[in-house]
Amino acid sequence: MAIKVKQKQESSPVVIWAVFGIMMASLFFLGTRLWNLQVRGKSGFDEVFHDQSVRRVRLPAVRGKIFDTNGEVLADSVPNYCIAIYTEEMRAPRSAVANTLELMHRIWQSIGVKPDISYRDIKRHFALTPNEPLVVWNKLDDKTLGVWQGVFGRWNDERKIPGLKKHDPLSTDRIVFNTKELIKTPTSTAANTLELVYEISERIGIPRKVRYQQIVDHIILQKPLPLLAWQHLNDATIAKWADTCSMLPGTDIYYQPARTYPFGETNAHLIGFTLAADAINEAEDTGEKIHYDMRGIEGRKGLEGTYNDLLEGEPGYKLVRIDASGYHHSDLQTRRPKAGGDLQLTIDQNIQQFAMEALLTKQDGEDPHLPVKGACVVLDPNNGDVLAMVSAPSFDPNAYMASAKYRMALNKDPFSRTFHRAVFGQYPPGSTFKPIAVLGALRENPDYAEVYHDCHNPYYVGKRRMKCWIHSRYGEHGVINARQALMVSCNVYMFEMVQDVGYEPIREMAHEFGIGQYAGLFPNLDDPPEQKNVKYGNLPDHAINTVDACNMSIGQGAILASPLQMAMVAATIANGGRVYRPRLVKKWRNSPDDPYNTNPTWAYRQLDVPIEALEVVRGGMHDVVNHPEGSAKAAAVDGVLIAGKTGSAQYKKLVDGEVVSSVHTWMISYAPYHFPKYAVAMLVEDGVSGGRSIGPRLHDLYTKIFEYDGTLGKEES
Repeated sequence: MAIKVKQKQESSPVVIWAVFGIMMASLFFLGTRLWNLQVRGKSGFDEVFHDQSVRRVRLPAVRGKIFDTNGEVLADSVPNYCIAIYTEEMRAPRSAVANTLELMHRIWQSIGVKPDISYRDIKRHFALTPNEPLVVWNKLDDKTLGVWQGVFGRWNDERKIPGLKKHDPLSTDRIVFNTKELIKTPTSTAANTLELVYEISERIGIPRKVRYQQIVDHIILQKPLPLLAWQHLNDATIAKWADTCSMLPGTDIYYQPARTYPFGETNAHLIGFTLAADAINEAEDTGEKIHYDMRGIEGRKGLEGTYNDLLEGEPGYKLVRIDASGYHHSDLQTRRPKAGGDLQLTIDQNIQQFAMEALLTKQDGEDPHLPVKGACVVLDPNNGDVLAMVSAPSFDPNAYMASAKYRMALNKDPFSRTFHRAVFGQYPPGSTFKPIAVLGALRENPDYAEVYHDCHNPYYVGKRRMKCWIHSRYGEHGVINARQALMVSCNVYMFEMVQDVGYEPIREMAHEFGIGQYAGLFPNLDDPPEQKNVKYGNLPDHAINTVDACNMSIGQGAILASPLQMAMVAATIANGGRVYRPRLVKKWRNSPDDPYNTNPTWAYRQLDVPIEALEVVRGGMHDVVNHPEGSAKAAAVDGVLIAGKTGSAQYKKLVDGEVVSSVHTWMISYAPYHFPKYAVAMLVEDGVSGGRSIGPRLHDLYTKIFEYDGTLGKEES
């Protein structure tokens, strides 16, 4: 059978050219794609690389200053010199000492007991006997052994901790390290950083401030930033670091702005304080992401908190490149921060100091074992300027910023040292309210100045017996008029007066004086008090009954006021009836290079009262200090006429589980009498009486003020 063989046919030229064309098209496509990837895609890859390797760091601005009216610095920004550790330089070395310290701190953190060896002991061990076991804890008590057993039980063979010598915690009271393993174990960045902290601490002789866990957290959360291991270094420590540590790898002196308050406790409530600012996630001006925040400080209380936006300035930003491990590689570019603005206050620091000294001076009858609790406010009655404002007891704002332990202690302080009594304290004004009551009655009935009432004992309102203070001394004031009633602070006269004219005229007058209202101390907080959820005293709209009206006519009952509000009352009476908004900020500027802006004085209103009515009240207040029968003769100063009104407001308090009666003692005053320059309100909690507790204090205060301004003895009496 024949087999047919198929012969191979030659390809035609058309087929050859078709195949060639397909091959060339494929090569062209591949080349184009490669070009797109290598050339056109380069910028895209650069952007991805840029985003993945560049981080934005927020840099805080230098905070603005706060000055008193004479240019004295009350709050300042100063250099905070720190010892910084750059953890990117702590990755390479292998160190058995570092491994030992790290393991020691991990166990220390678990059992809460300090090791029985020092850093120097560890170094000596590896220098002399590196292959011998190292006893780190010796003779642990039963409680600690129980804790250690629980921790040790979790470290089984599968989760073995290198360097921990396996001893049953129940058979020994020691914790021993296997140093042979620690020599061979790779060293973590945290361990090397910890060893450097120990080394610096030993060389310059200052205790460690940063804990092991803080180092770990820093490396996890803020890897590209320097670790500030010590802060607020003095010159001697910096010099010692320069002599002994400057050649150590990974450490340097770092600067950041800090806050200081030269007058400490005297201005603490007024100025406030700063603390570390909260971290932010995006730039305020551009909305760009903030990867890391070199946190600055922000105001938390007082003027620091109220005007924080002005004082804190504008932050800057720094772009840094990080390496593949996330550590700092290099700085790319920086936008410098803009310094904060400044405040100049109406406060005169000299008068501020006088006020605090007078307030803190104990008087006869006051408990010598307890701190003074109270406040003092000094105003210029001619424009409302706040010349002094102090509260006691106080606290050290410098220590408050520096020490968490100090802050915790203050939070538990039974005397409420951080409470700003001058502004936010709410107290029954007692008899310092009587000038307001008399003015209300005189406006309702101008002839009431010549109305006489008999202060007799006993005295009844209906069936309720009510007392004048003199009744407790078995005395009576007899028949007196309004001016005399103010001089001797007679309660019975006020009881009769409010029953004649009613509570409403007195309430209206108190409202015009500002009782129960926001005083307007901070201009940018001038929204209604109810929107700020803060009460500023209390002034009831109505009296419940006649007894309630009588109580409120002498500043008791539900009426409450702050020392600042009562200083405004004194200033308004002194200047002839003009109610000024208290001005604390005199002027401000947005940066140190800008001109100052003036915060104008502003009067809320002029009291609608006859001048004759004001003269009755002013005359009564004159007699309180200068008449032989006045209740505050102790406040008198030779060569200066002072007018005032004392007050003692009774209240109940709990002492050792028992309810006891006590008094808040007051005095409002102004001087000189004919041409007033100063109006003062002072309060002392748990005092004796206004005349005995406050009178001598105001004598000392006015003496120092008039000696200071050079006018003591220059007013004719």
